[in-house]
Parts: sequence; structure tokens; C-alpha cells
Amino acid sequence: MDLETLKNRIDREWGYRVAEELRVRDLKNMTSEKWLDTLPFVHHVSEPQEYLFQAAANLQKELHKRDITFCFIGGIPLQKWGEIRFTTDVDLTVFCELGEELHVFEVLDFILDSRIDDPRDMVRFGRMYLGHTQKGVQVDISIGFTPYEQRMMERAQDVDYGVDVPLHVCSALDLTVLKTVAGRMRDWADIERIIQRSGETMNWDLVYEELEPLLALAHKEDHLPRLKSMVDEEYPEGT
Repeated sequence: MDLETLKNRIDREWGYRVAEELRVRDLKNMTSEKWLDTLPFVHHVSEPQEYLFQAAANLQKELHKRDITFCFIGGIPLQKWGEIRFTTDVDLTVFCELGEELHVFEVLDFILDSRIDDPRDMVRFGRMYLGHTQKGVQVDISIGFTPYEQRMMERAQDVDYGVDVPLHVCSALDLTVLKTVAGRMRDWADIERIIQRSGETMNWDLVYEELEPLLALAHKEDHLPRLKSMVDEEYPEGT
């Protein structure tokens, strides 16, 4: 084959396309056993750092002791509902009725060390607690109070992450909702993997129903057609 013919036949995207097809295939076919086996390879750390999922488990046990309603969001449920990827912090939402913020603050500030100087006001007015564990794992806690966040708590599930207790994580549906509202570049990449891994059994009508008022409130209505297009591309109607 002469060089000109060879040059014309080169398709540098071919390998990437095949690699992506294999990645999606493996994602869709990953068993729970394979998933559990893979987690430590991605998230293994050495002392004095703390294994992320064990840090989450330790925090969960403290919250359960104090009857705090919560679920993990962000990177931890993404490992289950999307694709395993490295993440360095623990994100969760704690449900707290308006007016009960100081009680929740006292619990969180006892369990964790704050990363800011005025954590009390941040909880009361910003409805966030930004802390870290004694071993340095960062923990970002959203203080939820809306009807949607209450429904998210009701849909949360206990998932085995290979540590001493199952972790209480938001559903794939709610992870999709949260990431669609956030809408950062990495969120759309994560949503693509959630659709591929968990989308076939997702109640998409409910996803869209939950999203409409949240996106309107955030003035991000354009995110919904983008999500619908991604879903339709992965699961064309009638397939």
C-alpha cells in the first residue's frame, strides 16, 4: 500500500470510538461483584489519609446515632449509578426543617471540624456546613428543607460499598436531577454515564417532572431539553 492510500485510509477517531463502545458495554454489563472489586483500586489511599468510603461510613454512624435524616450525594452515589472515578470529598444533604438549623449545626460541628471561621452563620443563612474529618477528608453538607429534598430522602437507598455498613445514598434518579440542575461540564459527563449505566430502568417522566420547577427556579430551563436529547440518543424510542 502506497503512502497516499495509507494516509487516506487513516481514521484517527476509530480507536477512540471503539474504546468508547467497549467502555459503555462494560459499564452496562458491570455486575455488583465486579463493581465492588474495582472500587479499592480507584480509591486506595495510605495512612494518614482515610479511605473515602470508610470516612463516609463513620460519618453515617454518627448521624444515625443522633437521628439526623440524610443521604450521600455527589461522588459517592456516582460510583454506583454512573462510572467509578476518583473523588476526594464526601458530599451529603441533611434534611432540616426551617428553624431547626442550630440543632443540626451543633451536631455537625461536634462530629466534624469546620473549614471556615463562621460555620454557624453558614448553616443558618447559607444552609451549608463545610468541614473535614479528623483525618482530613473534606465533607460538604447541604442543609435541605424543600419538599423535593424530602422526596429525595424517601427515595434514598442503602448500598454496599465494601465497608462495614452500607452507605445511604441518593437514588440514580435524584443524582441525575441534582447534576442536571448544577449543569457544570463535569456534571454532563457524569450524566452521560448515569444514563448508560442506570438509565434503562430510570423513571424518566419522574426525572423531568422533578426537574421542571427546580430548573425554573434556577433560571436554567435550557438544561431540560439537553438532558432529554441525551436520553433519546442513548435509548431511541421503540428500542
